Order: sequence, then C-alpha cells, then structure tokens
Amino acid sequence: MDKKRIRGLKRHLRNHQQWAAIQEPFNEERIRKMHYDYAHLGLSPWRVNGKPPVAIRKLWVSRLVADYKEWHKQMATRYDEFYLAVWIFDPTFGESEVVVAIEEKMDGYVERHGDILDLPLPPEYQSLPGIHDLQWTAHEYLMPYWPDDFAEMGKWVARKPHWTAEDSNGDSLVVVQLGVVWVGQIAP
Repeated sequence: MDKKRIRGLKRHLRNHQQWAAIQEPFNEERIRKMHYDYAHLGLSPWRVNGKPPVAIRKLWVSRLVADYKEWHKQMATRYDEFYLAVWIFDPTFGESEVVVAIEEKMDGYVERHGDILDLPLPPEYQSLPGIHDLQWTAHEYLMPYWPDDFAEMGKWVARKPHWTAEDSNGDSLVVVQLGVVWVGQIAP
C-alpha cells in the first residue's frame, strides 16, 4: 500500500497551532444527561490511526493537558466524585482525548483499559509544560472484536497479541492488543 506523502508541514503546523489555541469546553448538559463527555483531536490531514509529526503531537498533548486542568477546576466545583483523565494512544495518536464521567459511567471508564504496563511517558512529551502535574500510567490498549470481524481484518490484526474471551452475555470475542494508552490524572 503506497502512502501519499503529506506536503506543507509548516502550513499544517500553523493551522494546528490556531486550532489548538482554542480550548475545548466540556458540555455541562451532556454530562447531566449522558454522565460523560470527551474532547477528541482533529488531526486533518492525518488519519485517526496515523501518527502525525512530533511537533503536532506535542502541540496536541499540551492542549489536552491544558483542557484537563480547566475541566478539573470546573468539575471539582460541581461534583464530589468524577473520573477525569487524558488518554494518549500509541500508535493511533488520533484517538487521544480528554474524558470525564460521573455516576454510573465512572466504573466503565476506570476499567476501560487493559493491564498496567511498566512504560514511561514517551520522551517527546516529557518536557511539555504541565505534563508532570499529572500522574501517568501506561495500559494495554485493547479492542474486542467478534470472531467474524477478527477473521475479516486479515494478517495485520492477527500478528498483534490476541486471545479469546467472553462478553457479559457469554458470547465469544477476540481481544486484540492494538498498542499502548497512557492515562494521565492528578494524583489522588
């Protein structure tokens, strides 16, 4: 598969700097109704499962950390208990986000990722402002697939670590480790 080279990195970096300068407010109404909210990245022209250049990744991680801090201030004044975290995915950086959940949705977010891994935050993010205000833990990034879907996905997914499991209804699933997710939160 040929990958078309993305041209105009300086232009794209300027555009992303403008987009990242606008903080993402959390949606109070959505939190009241759905008990969760999140802020995804917009990484155009890179695909969600692509990995943009380091300069753009650093820019967006800084923005996610800034959003986290602002959301934390607002959530702490409104709710006694809540789950709030920054998720940084590798290699699918475009899935990185800030997430918040309350009430019955909290447990689903806390238990969403796999086992804890002994991996430090990638070095390119270590020097970002505010990054050390959060405690970072690496987890397995797991995705469940129905056996038919797993078979259709071909060799690329079959080469990744995978195993069979059952969902809450007793149906068979194939769980695939797609990578790593770093979860950043203020230390309890």
